Amino acid sequence: MEKESIDQVTELESEKTRGKTRASRKSALDFRKYTKQIWLAGLGAFSRAEEEGNKLFDSLVKVGEELESKTIDAADTTVNKVAEKAKESVTDTKDKVERIIDQSIHHSLNRIGLVTAKDLQHIEQLLLQLHTKIDMLIEENENLKSKLSEK
Repeated sequence: MEKESIDQVTELESEKTRGKTRASRKSALDFRKYTKQIWLAGLGAFSRAEEEGNKLFDSLVKVGEELESKTIDAADTTVNKVAEKAKESVTDTKDKVERIIDQSIHHSLNRIGLVTAKDLQHIEQLLLQLHTKIDMLIEENENLKSKLSEK
Protein backbone atom coordinates (compact mmCIF):
# COMPACT_ATOMS: atom_id res chain seq x y z
CA MET A 1 0.00 0.00 0.00
CA GLU A 2 2.67 2.26 0.64
CA LYS A 3 4.01 1.70 -2.79
CA GLU A 4 0.67 2.31 -4.28
CA SER A 5 0.22 5.55 -2.44
CA ILE A 6 3.74 6.57 -3.40
CA ASP A 7 2.92 5.83 -7.00
CA GLN A 8 -0.27 7.80 -6.71
CA VAL A 9 1.55 10.69 -5.13
CA THR A 10 4.19 10.51 -7.83
CA GLU A 11 1.53 10.39 -10.49
CA LEU A 12 -0.27 13.33 -8.94
CA GLU A 13 2.94 15.29 -8.77
CA SER A 14 3.69 14.34 -12.35
CA GLU A 15 0.28 15.61 -13.44
CA LYS A 16 0.82 18.79 -11.48
CA THR A 17 4.19 19.25 -13.12
CA ARG A 18 2.68 18.67 -16.57
CA GLY A 19 -0.08 21.14 -15.74
CA LYS A 20 2.46 23.66 -14.56
CA THR A 21 4.53 23.08 -17.65
CA ARG A 22 1.49 23.60 -19.89
CA ALA A 23 0.49 26.69 -17.95
CA SER A 24 4.08 27.82 -17.98
CA ARG A 25 4.25 27.33 -21.76
CA LYS A 26 0.95 29.14 -22.21
CA SER A 27 2.06 32.11 -20.06
CA ALA A 28 5.39 32.19 -21.91
CA LEU A 29 3.54 32.26 -25.23
CA ASP A 30 1.22 34.99 -23.90
CA PHE A 31 4.23 36.97 -22.66
CA ARG A 32 5.92 36.68 -26.08
CA LYS A 33 2.67 37.68 -27.79
CA TYR A 34 2.27 40.76 -25.59
CA THR A 35 5.94 41.61 -25.85
CA LYS A 36 5.70 41.45 -29.65
CA GLN A 37 2.53 43.60 -29.61
CA ILE A 38 4.26 46.14 -27.39
CA TRP A 39 7.24 46.14 -29.75
CA LEU A 40 4.98 46.61 -32.81
CA ALA A 41 3.01 49.36 -31.07
CA GLY A 42 6.29 51.12 -30.30
CA LEU A 43 7.39 50.85 -33.95
CA GLY A 44 4.00 52.16 -35.08
CA ALA A 45 4.21 55.07 -32.65
CA PHE A 46 7.74 55.86 -33.81
CA SER A 47 6.69 55.74 -37.47
CA ARG A 48 3.67 57.97 -36.86
CA ALA A 49 5.72 60.40 -34.79
CA GLU A 50 8.29 60.55 -37.57
CA GLU A 51 5.61 61.22 -40.23
CA GLU A 52 3.72 63.71 -38.09
CA GLY A 53 6.97 65.25 -36.89
CA ASN A 54 8.12 65.86 -40.47
CA LYS A 55 4.73 67.31 -41.38
CA LEU A 56 4.76 69.49 -38.27
CA PHE A 57 8.34 70.58 -38.95
CA ASP A 58 7.51 71.46 -42.58
CA SER A 59 4.40 73.32 -41.43
CA LEU A 60 6.40 75.29 -38.85
CA VAL A 61 9.03 76.17 -41.48
CA LYS A 62 6.31 77.43 -43.83
CA VAL A 63 4.71 79.55 -41.09
CA GLY A 64 8.15 80.88 -40.15
CA GLU A 65 8.88 81.86 -43.76
CA GLU A 66 5.55 83.68 -44.05
CA LEU A 67 6.15 85.50 -40.77
CA GLU A 68 9.67 86.44 -41.82
CA SER A 69 8.36 87.80 -45.13
CA LYS A 70 5.70 89.87 -43.38
CA THR A 71 8.22 91.10 -40.82
CA ILE A 72 10.73 92.11 -43.50
CA ASP A 73 8.01 93.90 -45.48
CA ALA A 74 6.83 95.73 -42.36
CA ALA A 75 10.40 96.64 -41.41
CA ASP A 76 11.15 97.91 -44.93
CA THR A 77 7.96 99.99 -44.94
CA THR A 78 8.77 101.45 -41.53
CA VAL A 79 12.38 102.22 -42.49
CA ASN A 80 11.23 103.90 -45.71
CA LYS A 81 8.69 106.04 -43.84
CA VAL A 82 11.25 107.06 -41.23
CA ALA A 83 13.81 107.86 -43.95
CA GLU A 84 11.26 109.98 -45.84
CA LYS A 85 10.35 111.93 -42.70
CA ALA A 86 14.03 112.43 -41.89
CA LYS A 87 14.71 113.74 -45.41
CA GLU A 88 11.75 116.13 -45.17
CA SER A 89 12.88 117.33 -41.77
CA VAL A 90 16.46 117.87 -42.96
CA THR A 91 15.25 119.73 -46.06
CA ASP A 92 12.93 121.96 -44.04
CA THR A 93 15.66 122.71 -41.51
CA LYS A 94 18.19 123.44 -44.27
CA ASP A 95 15.75 125.84 -45.98
CA LYS A 96 15.06 127.65 -42.70
CA VAL A 97 18.78 127.97 -41.92
CA GLU A 98 19.48 129.30 -45.43
CA ARG A 99 16.72 131.92 -45.12
CA ILE A 100 17.99 133.01 -41.70
CA ILE A 101 21.56 133.27 -42.97
CA ASP A 102 20.48 135.18 -46.10
CA GLN A 103 18.44 137.64 -44.04
CA SER A 104 21.24 138.09 -41.55
CA ILE A 105 23.87 138.68 -44.25
CA HIS A 106 21.59 141.03 -46.19
CA HIS A 107 20.84 143.00 -43.03
CA SER A 108 24.54 143.18 -42.10
CA LEU A 109 25.60 144.30 -45.60
CA ASN A 110 22.90 146.96 -45.72
CA ARG A 111 23.92 148.24 -42.30
CA ILE A 112 27.50 148.82 -43.38
CA GLY A 113 26.44 150.12 -46.80
CA LEU A 114 27.66 147.31 -49.04
CA VAL A 115 25.77 146.19 -52.13
CA THR A 116 24.12 142.75 -52.15
CA ALA A 117 23.56 140.37 -55.05
CA LYS A 118 19.91 141.37 -55.13
CA ASP A 119 20.92 145.01 -55.36
CA LEU A 120 23.24 144.20 -58.29
CA GLN A 121 20.45 142.28 -60.07
CA HIS A 122 18.13 145.25 -59.65
CA ILE A 123 20.78 147.64 -61.01
CA GLU A 124 21.38 145.28 -63.95
CA GLN A 125 17.65 145.31 -64.81
CA LEU A 126 17.61 149.11 -64.64
CA LEU A 127 20.67 149.30 -66.94
CA LEU A 128 19.01 147.00 -69.47
CA GLN A 129 15.89 149.14 -69.45
CA LEU A 130 18.01 152.27 -69.85
CA HIS A 131 19.97 150.71 -72.71
CA THR A 132 16.71 149.80 -74.49
CA LYS A 133 15.41 153.36 -74.10
CA ILE A 134 18.71 154.82 -75.39
CA ASP A 135 18.57 152.54 -78.43
CA MET A 136 15.03 153.69 -79.11
CA LEU A 137 16.07 157.34 -78.76
CA ILE A 138 19.03 156.86 -81.11
CA GLU A 139 16.76 155.27 -83.68
CA GLU A 140 14.20 158.03 -83.30
CA ASN A 141 16.95 160.67 -83.60
CA GLU A 142 18.22 159.12 -86.83
CA ASN A 143 14.70 159.00 -88.22
CA LEU A 144 14.30 162.71 -87.47
CA LYS A 145 17.70 163.54 -89.05
CA SER A 146 16.77 161.68 -92.20
CA LYS A 147 13.43 163.55 -92.39
CA LEU A 148 15.24 166.89 -91.93
CA SER A 149 17.82 166.19 -94.56
CA GLU A 150 15.08 165.33 -97.04
CA LYS A 151 13.54 168.76 -96.63
